[in-house]
Amino acid sequence: MSKRKKIILSVLSILLCALITFIVVRHYINKKEKPVLVTVKNGLSTNFLDDNTLESSSKDREYNFSISNNSDVEKYYQIRIDNYKTVSNIKYKLVSDDSMVNIEKKIDGEILLDYAVINPGETHNYKLTIIKSINASTIGNISVDNYIFEQEYFAQTIIKNSEINQKPKTVVGMEIASEDEGLVQDVDDSGVTYYFRGISTNNYVRFAGLMWRIVRINGDNTIKLILDGSTGDQVEYYINNGSNYFSYANSNVKTYLTNWYQENLSSYEKFISTQKACDNTQYTGTDEFVFQSSQRLLINHNPTFNCLGTKIGSKIYLLTADEVEHAGGLPGVVNTNYYLYNSSVNNSSWTMTPSKGNNNEYYPFTVSTNGSLEDSNIGNLKRSVRPVINIVKDVSVTGKGTSSEPYEILV
Repeated sequence: MSKRKKIILSVLSILLCALITFIVVRHYINKKEKPVLVTVKNGLSTNFLDDNTLESSSKDREYNFSISNNSDVEKYYQIRIDNYKTVSNIKYKLVSDDSMVNIEKKIDGEILLDYAVINPGETHNYKLTIIKSINASTIGNISVDNYIFEQEYFAQTIIKNSEINQKPKTVVGMEIASEDEGLVQDVDDSGVTYYFRGISTNNYVRFAGLMWRIVRINGDNTIKLILDGSTGDQVEYYINNGSNYFSYANSNVKTYLTNWYQENLSSYEKFISTQKACDNTQYTGTDEFVFQSSQRLLINHNPTFNCLGTKIGSKIYLLTADEVEHAGGLPGVVNTNYYLYNSSVNNSSWTMTPSKGNNNEYYPFTVSTNGSLEDSNIGNLKRSVRPVINIVKDVSVTGKGTSSEPYEILV
């Protein structure tokens, strides 16, 4: 090979190496110097590891971010969409690294997660997925805003006066709760919920001249109450006699509760929120007479606050069997040491969750007089009724939540 060709080859080799080095370095720099958006609001800092502009496309779009409380006090926050552009039929999934938040539903407004609590020095990590859609569009920007309350509302008072636990001390759906397990964090269809479990001593509420027990703070900050005791009446035939349409919406119990509400609570209506009760009447598919709720609770031992059935808007209804298990009950197991047990209730009480049914025979879950959850009581017998209502979120209360100093709404 001539000297001239050697020189040309050497130069080309050097240029090729330089080009490769340039490409690698540029890629490395771009990767390392990808900007991270950080926002700081009132002691909360949010690090967006990905772009915070939410967009839908033909594939899933993931957004990872973390929220840190840099202050020395407890904070409340919501995850929302700023510059929100109305979208339809686009779903999102929001999960946290500690598995406490796991929400998947349609985007139906600006708020993705509401009323979350973060302690001083804590960091919450999230992954938000905009699920693939045929409609490509910009939805808005992820924003984290903390609440600064001008006055203390009912939910805040409950949280302030309670021990907050991110996990229950006993396993929900597998073990009864017979000790005070405080206020436990979970999620429902609306966001973060906080529920009482065990033999709670600070969830008493005096309202409309009656004593109630707090079941939980709902994800929308309304407060779910159950009457501490029964109405005193025995309601026969859960479902209208002769009907094979097994639904709370078609029940004698619903008719009875509507009348009871008018007689006892109608003058307090401005304090009572209309909520969507869960009418879980889907069959398993493997057995036409067994409902999905029976498989979920009796076989899978997986109670949930998320509604897996039809939602019925109402101001008054019943507790679900899932909520009984979260409170501390268990199928077929005696428990006289949790707040749903009340010795003055002298008959089993209805829940609004079905277990099984065929032809004209219907078996809703009930809570027995010994505190156990039962699935074998036929629905044409007389049973006690324990009404459930929800208090609106923007009320303040007095009291400490104890039996001697129950919470009372400031009128």
